[in-house]
Amino acid sequence: MSPGAVFNPFRVPSGGQCRAAPGNACVWRGQRGFTLLELMVVLVIVSVILTFVTLTVGGDPRAEQLQRESRRLAALLEMASEEAVLGSQQLAVRFSEDSYEFLVLQGGQWLPLSDDPVLRARSLPEGIELDLELEDNPPPSLVSEDSDLPQVFLLSSGEMTPFVVTLSAPESERRFLVKANLLGQLELE
Repeated sequence: MSPGAVFNPFRVPSGGQCRAAPGNACVWRGQRGFTLLELMVVLVIVSVILTFVTLTVGGDPRAEQLQRESRRLAALLEMASEEAVLGSQQLAVRFSEDSYEFLVLQGGQWLPLSDDPVLRARSLPEGIELDLELEDNPPPSLVSEDSDLPQVFLLSSGEMTPFVVTLSAPESERRFLVKANLLGQLELE
């Protein structure tokens, strides 16, 4: 540039073609690019997608197993409660640290539902622990794990012993709760 020349950002370089009226900005034919706004929008979209992929792939497999078992328990309890109402029979559940079993009252005794493939005795996968909390001060014989009596009753009237079952595993920080109230309404947390 010569010492007396004025810098013109819209100057046409040699060999280029400018399509603009005199005094207006030139748009170079063949020269295209992205604006800063377009680049930032693309970066935001890519970061959101990567966040979802990371959360999906990097999940806790033990927590997923806990959630699956808690959903299964809630579904089975719901089904057993409906079966008790529809069949006009008294059902119950006996819980231990790593299993649960559905029982039916026959002849004054609680007997396992061995002939029902859905409401059969279930053992939890290894490493999953079950903790039962009965509400409303239950009799000590129902809380004792040494007792063969069931702890949760599913009555033909639709009522259920209020309780909270916590499913947990030492390897996972997540805990899943299955709660029931006296009216037999179940809640999963």
